[in-house]
Amino acid sequence: MDDALEALVVSEKKLDRKMLAHILSSYVRLDKDTSNISPLEAWLGLGSDLKIFVYLLARKAMVLLHFDLEAERATASEIARDTNIKLDAVNPLLRKMYAEGIVDRSKGRRYFVPDDAIERFAEKLKQ
Repeated sequence: MDDALEALVVSEKKLDRKMLAHILSSYVRLDKDTSNISPLEAWLGLGSDLKIFVYLLARKAMVLLHFDLEAERATASEIARDTNIKLDAVNPLLRKMYAEGIVDRSKGRRYFVPDDAIERFAEKLKQ
């Protein structure tokens, strides 16, 4: 007997951990002892939108790796603090990225990268 709910599923695509690791490996290292994200030299060449994207992906990876981090989601203030991007620049970028489907937000205006957006937006890192 078929499950009627299965008909509602658009995609069962799993997060591509290898792609996530490949993207992050050029820009950051993840410190398990402190749950900090350490930028590499290539990070400096990224625009602010790409820094936000990489930062949120790093948080996703840290949760997958069972770091001492409550959730992959981050507020605009946390993003600004951790990326050294001014908050008045972070907010409009998040609004734009949200409108484009690159990030999503949950209760409390906490932002994250949906799994299905990773591949689409990763192309911008290659440019």
